[in-house]
Amino acid sequence: MRREGLAVLIILVSLLAMTLVGVAVVSPIGAQSPDAAADRVVSVEATGGASAVPDRAAVRVRAVAEGDDPGAVRDELAAETDTLRSNFERLGLSEDDYGTDEYRVRSPRVPPRESENVPAFRGVHGFEVTLEDPDRVGAVVDAAADADVEVDTIEFTLSDAVRTDLREEAIANAMSDARAQADAIARNGDLHVTSAASVDATQRNVSPVRYEAAAMATPTPESADTSVETGDVAVEYAVEVTYNATA
Repeated sequence: MRREGLAVLIILVSLLAMTLVGVAVVSPIGAQSPDAAADRVVSVEATGGASAVPDRAAVRVRAVAEGDDPGAVRDELAAETDTLRSNFERLGLSEDDYGTDEYRVRSPRVPPRESENVPAFRGVHGFEVTLEDPDRVGAVVDAAADADVEVDTIEFTLSDAVRTDLREEAIANAMSDARAQADAIARNGDLHVTSAASVDATQRNVSPVRYEAAAMATPTPESADTSVETGDVAVEYAVEVTYNATA
């Protein structure tokens, strides 16, 4: 019985050895991936961009008052801002849509020789209005003008969701340009690009459409409502990519 068991064991070991030999024969000897064979690198810099119509806006306005009595300056600011709030309420804006971003009453700093015609106190009460509908910017500008409040800046920008989509599109465009550059360089150097070895994509720019007060056009008498062109908001991404390459 022991001899029969030993014979069966020898047969099993022999079959296992034959199986291992068969595997070794099927596998190509000395095979390696393109990346393992790469012995060169190609480094490039590229920039990709994307743009979209803005879906958010911010309008900064400020009431300004001047005088020799700080109390009178504060009262004038309060009157102007009360009118402004009433105008905003008529537009359907709530206090969640706007808030104070600046308030001060102080003596202006001017050189002594220019101080004769400068009031003793100057007060500013600034608000920032955020809008989910950029088409309402003109109405906010008119509401400020009706309250004798200055419009400081208008900025058209993007919601987080749209900005994320544009960022991904900009990155894809940057990486596509980087690969095209690397392939062109490799062809001219008798090389073949295999894959990306490292990517640095730390530089990102978002360029909102911004209007300063001095650049805003004054509404004409023929037009009762102010209209502001939105333009497109641009997102830009820069990448530095190093590719593996082989001769």
